[in-house]
Amino acid sequence: MARVLKKNWHEVFAECVLPHTDAPANFITWAGLSFIGAALKNHVFFEISTYTLYPNMFVVLVAPPGIGKGTAMNIITGMNNENKLNKIVNTLSDRITAEKIIETIADGWSAAPHMAPGGQMIIPSKEHSCLLFAEELRTLLGASEWMLTFLEQAWSQTTFDYQTKNKGSVFIDNMCCSLLAASVPDFLRNVNREASMVITGGFSSRCLFVYAETPSQDNTWLEPLKKNKKSTALWDNLILDLKEITKLRGEFTADTAARIHLDLFLKRMRVSVTSEESEAIANFKARLKAHALKLAMIFSASRGDSLIINQFDMVNATGECEKVIQNLNKLFRGAGESMDAAGIARVQSFIEKHGPTSKREIFKALYRHLTQDDLERILWVIEYLPDYSISMRGKINYYEHKPLTKKAGP
Repeated sequence: MARVLKKNWHEVFAECVLPHTDAPANFITWAGLSFIGAALKNHVFFEISTYTLYPNMFVVLVAPPGIGKGTAMNIITGMNNENKLNKIVNTLSDRITAEKIIETIADGWSAAPHMAPGGQMIIPSKEHSCLLFAEELRTLLGASEWMLTFLEQAWSQTTFDYQTKNKGSVFIDNMCCSLLAASVPDFLRNVNREASMVITGGFSSRCLFVYAETPSQDNTWLEPLKKNKKSTALWDNLILDLKEITKLRGEFTADTAARIHLDLFLKRMRVSVTSEESEAIANFKARLKAHALKLAMIFSASRGDSLIINQFDMVNATGECEKVIQNLNKLFRGAGESMDAAGIARVQSFIEKHGPTSKREIFKALYRHLTQDDLERILWVIEYLPDYSISMRGKINYYEHKPLTKKAGP
């Protein structure tokens, strides 16, 4: 059966869902991309150098409470549950220990039987691929002392050997684990053991952090999706095409234009490295090639069945990677050894959100978190940061965020 949608799957998904939700548009888009990657499982791959990449991704939606993280995730859950007897993606929830995750993946999930060309019923072997849902990243990471270690390995490993408490030795082959999680910014920004481990252990470098501060629209009386004929038709076609996407098998290749674009992008990223970059950004850039290729596979699968990554797919993939780098700069700048690190992050966020602002305005908004002496020290630091400037109006200093202009091009 051929695909029925005339546009990219992730674009139609956003077109179908966005009129009926106030969740941020980028959350909806990334939920869709994450779903495609999880649906592809490890049936497709890209071989490069000495390793093989699969389209599984770790996506973390980050926003203050009530902005729409859970809404975006629930939409994916609803689509996956349309056919409860034969779900498109195998899923696990966040209220589960690392040991239980391993045991469940090792047991596997039964794949749907299908008819061979000769009319014979084929019962596939069990699958060991899953999408781990974590509506609160803190809950997932706190479920086991070594959860971070397991997830870091699950991002890239296809095999796993572990001695469990209940089942003895467990060996998993053909594993492919994806993650769609949500978090509030303060969990990532605070200077604490969890935030430090997220960065230094390498977990953050494996994640694609998607950030939003406001809902996509201010409309109390949004029409239910299933009560709109056009949206319902799109929804049904999305499910049909996603089932076709799950049938893709084999190796992805990249055409010449895509290869050139990725080479130029990675070269530009290497040139832009500075000693001022945070550890989170430096670690993420070290895995930039892998992230770009994983995303490019997903964009290609969203577009069609060719298993060819073209320039358009690669431009989309590298563009999204750049957005993640910008998000990392915001989300992890409060993580550090300095006692003022979290406070500096709060003041930076306030200035960026409100524009030119005085010390009095900053203190009035943040007095619950900072003393007057704290603020004096922090503003002294901000004075020397490259993206910030100070101007005097009358006798009052105003602090302003002025991002440095970056060179255009791939």
